[in-house]
Amino acid sequence: MDEEEVGAPFRVDAQGGAGLTRSRARHSRFTMPSRGLRIPRDLPQTMGVRMQAVALLPRDGAVFCGASAATLLGLPIPIRLEDGPVWLMVPEGAPRARREGVRARQADIVPEERVEVEGLPCTSPARTFVDLAAHLSIADLAAVGDAAMRLWAVTPGELQRVIRRRLRYTGKVKARYVAPLLDAGAESPQESRLRMIMLGDGLPAPSVNLVIRDDAGQFLARCDLGYEEWRIAIEYDGEVHGLEEQRRYDATRRTLLRSHDWYVVEVIADDLRIPQRAIAKVRAALRSRRALT
Repeated sequence: MDEEEVGAPFRVDAQGGAGLTRSRARHSRFTMPSRGLRIPRDLPQTMGVRMQAVALLPRDGAVFCGASAATLLGLPIPIRLEDGPVWLMVPEGAPRARREGVRARQADIVPEERVEVEGLPCTSPARTFVDLAAHLSIADLAAVGDAAMRLWAVTPGELQRVIRRRLRYTGKVKARYVAPLLDAGAESPQESRLRMIMLGDGLPAPSVNLVIRDDAGQFLARCDLGYEEWRIAIEYDGEVHGLEEQRRYDATRRTLLRSHDWYVVEVIADDLRIPQRAIAKVRAALRSRRALT
């Protein structure tokens, strides 16, 4: 087989791999995510591709967990974790292989906390949420939990069962705090993060994806977050909002809301990087409507 024909991760040994000789399998055209594994360099070196490579190793009951499970499940995690090692969980008492590019840990896992996605075993969405609690901020953990509810129909009861079953682990307090605040209606990680920043600052809990109607009951808009009682709409402007057509649409919609006496708060990415900016905007709106003293 020619090197150009290799289009997927493969294992290598003393003889070579993927139909290539030992020397050709070690060509600079391939990267080495971990000992005995190769990935064609023209493939994106994402967590998903590196997991495909690690899956070629003997697993002995191991499952992908943490950031790797989140990747398989489509749950949002920070870039720093996406670019980090592949996470594996092995049963308690099983050997924990130490190898570059792989973070392996021993932990107990019951059958209901294990699923298979795209042919790869990983921790369930609820277990993944709990395991990530030790590695994420409250806002980032809420983004994971909201997505688990929305994409995988995880219930509050399921989350509580996993939290209670595991007696002692780093992150338990954080998981217990965040779980009751999750909302399956949140449609983007940034909306989830903004909501948690607001709650963490002691602001009233906002409605998620609030539908706004005029006095005659006619639909006006749906906002990311809002306070219907005080006629405050809170909108997060992500990258898509930078498109000219989207900007015109947003401007028209917000002008309509303001003409119906709604206070529109616009939050951008920089506001989330410096959370007090977002808080200040929301507090100004609440004070304007005399909701805060």
